[in-house]
This record gives sequence, structure tokens and C-alpha cells, in this order.
Amino acid sequence: MPPTAPRTLRQDISLLLRSAPPKARAAILALLPAAKAVLDTGWRPDMHAAPIRNWRDLMQLLSGLTAQRHDAETLLRVTSELLGIADEMAPPEVVLRESAAVLLRAFHADMFVCRLRDDEGEWQIIAAEREDGGPIPLFSPVLEEGLAGHPVMRAVCDGTRHVLSNNLMGMDRGGDSYDCMAYKVGYRSRLAFVLRDRGGRPPFGLVLLYSEREHGFDSYDARFLAKCSRIVALTTGSRVAVARDALEKAAGAVAHHGNNALAILRNHAEYCAELLDDMADDWDDAMHAADDLRELLPEGSKAHAAAARLADVLHRMDTTQLTEQLDGVLRSTRRIARIIDALEESAERPRLMHYVLGRHVLDLGNPADEEEEMETLRKTCCTA
Repeated sequence: MPPTAPRTLRQDISLLLRSAPPKARAAILALLPAAKAVLDTGWRPDMHAAPIRNWRDLMQLLSGLTAQRHDAETLLRVTSELLGIADEMAPPEVVLRESAAVLLRAFHADMFVCRLRDDEGEWQIIAAEREDGGPIPLFSPVLEEGLAGHPVMRAVCDGTRHVLSNNLMGMDRGGDSYDCMAYKVGYRSRLAFVLRDRGGRPPFGLVLLYSEREHGFDSYDARFLAKCSRIVALTTGSRVAVARDALEKAAGAVAHHGNNALAILRNHAEYCAELLDDMADDWDDAMHAADDLRELLPEGSKAHAAAARLADVLHRMDTTQLTEQLDGVLRSTRRIARIIDALEESAERPRLMHYVLGRHVLDLGNPADEEEEMETLRKTCCTA
């Protein structure tokens, strides 16, 4: 007998479809064009090979194929948008808020909450926004890393990059939420991304997405969420780390060269002030000597007139204004030193302010310094 020809893929699928219930058969037929379109693009799914024994295995394969394609497109879109907003340096709170807005859209969430870690290891809310622009629930303003029972704080400590929670009831009711206010107002699931930058530093930020749907984020594959969390941490963390690194280098250079130049300037100004003090004493002696000389010389003589002119000139040579100007120079050097200190501090917590033409620059000012400067300007104008 001639050997039996192996069945084609079409024949295998037809056999599986015959054994499927009508509704399942319709679902499989609906998935086939989408799966074929995915494979026609040249994209290959990242899934383990498994034998297809029945129609259930076939449906699972086709569903996973289309889902992974959707996940890949979502990951590409998230990456593109996160890179698109990374053109400008911004404080960490702005970076988190902008990144959270991207994730809110990508994961079809209803609300995001951003937290930043302070120096004491406490996580403070710095931004929150609902997709519909509505009011934000009253969250706990601070979370402590010592809350071992809280899944997000546990992830912060054990190195996990993302946490999916579907039980937002309070801990006293068996839930995994420190405060159940989100649950009370209708939120049922939470997806948290733990953002870690380079250099072995502790995590610096949290982006928490909330959904009003039960198991709102369960449709996303665990491997996809792991990849997405790495992308979010890489792009967001790198944006903060690069800005911090640039500021640290700039601040270090300014501190080194600027403080050296300021020290020289301050020494010169202080020396000039000492010279002025000595000159003031000499001027006093010279004025008294000129007055004595004028009294000793015969009135009406040329010598008496010359002594009178000398006394008049010496009386007009007041060093008070020059002393005040030198004092202003010394105050300015101290202010520049404080600005250099503020620049070094801004490497960790930069503050931006509006500048000309809509640009933003680092805000290194001190209100007390600005008031002192205005007072000095007023005195200078009045003197002039």
C-alpha cells in the first residue's frame, strides 16, 4: 500500500474545529484571520512550543498569539512615548507625572498616583490624576518602607519591579491596601511600577495605576508586565539619572572653580576694606592738621588760603560711600557662595523657574537674598 500523505495544517485545524462546540468554533474562526495577519508581518510569538491536542489548545494558542502581538505593540508605544518626553531635563516629580500619564493611557487605567522617596525612606505623594479629570480620593500622604504587609512596599524592599493587586480592601479586612479609600470610592485593581535608576541607588519613584474594573490589569501577560516595568524604569530612571549626573558634574565644577575665584575676590575686598579703615584714620589726622595749619598761618596770606582749600578738600573726601560699596561686594560674594551650595543641592532636588522666551532654568535663589538685593538697589538709587 502506498504511504499515507501527512495531513496539512488546514486539515488539522478542520478536524479540531469539528470537535468544538458551535460557539467555540465561531470564536476560533474569528481569531484565525487576526493570527494570520500577525504571522504575515514576520513577527513571531515569544511562547513555548506546546502540542495542539484539541480545540481548547488551538483557541489558547490563537488567543495568546494575538494577545502577545497586542502586548508588543503596547510596549513599543509606551517606549516611544516615554522617549518622546525625555528631551528636557525636569525634576523627578515632573518626570514621574509625565511618565504616569503615558502609562495611564497605555493600560487604559482610570487613575494614577505618583510617589517619591525622601531621604528618610518615606514615600510621599507628589502627583495624582484621574483619566476623566475628576476628584482624587484621599490617599495616605506618606507610606513607610517598614510596612512589610503592603505589597508595594514589600516590592520596594525585595527588588521587584511591578506589583499587581486585585484586593484593595484594607489590611484589617484581609486586603493588601494600607488605606482602603480607593476601594471605598470604586477602584478594584492596582498596578504598581517601582522605578529604580542606575548606580545601585534605592528606588526613587512609584507609579501606581488604578482601575475601577475587577481584575482590570489581569489581561496583561506577566512577561509583558516585566518587560514594561524594565522599560519604564530604564527610560524614567535614566532621565532622572542623566539629569542628576549632569548637575552633579556641573555643580562640582562650579563649586571648585567658583569657590576658588570667590575666595580670591573676598580676600581682595576684605583687604580693601582694611585699607579704607586705615585711610579713614589718616584722613581724620590730615583734616585736623589742615585746620591747625590754617589757624597758625596769617589770615589773608596765600599760605592761609592754600591751607583752607586743603582742609575743604579733605572734609569733602568722605569714605562712607566707598565703604558701603565694598560691603556690598562682600555681601554679593557670600550670596554667590550660597548659590553654589544651592546648585550642589539641586542635583538631588532640582527646582525650575520660568525664564525668558518660555524657557526654564534652575531656581537657585533665596528669598532673603532677593530682599537684600532690592534693599541695596534702593539705597544705591537714593544715594545716586
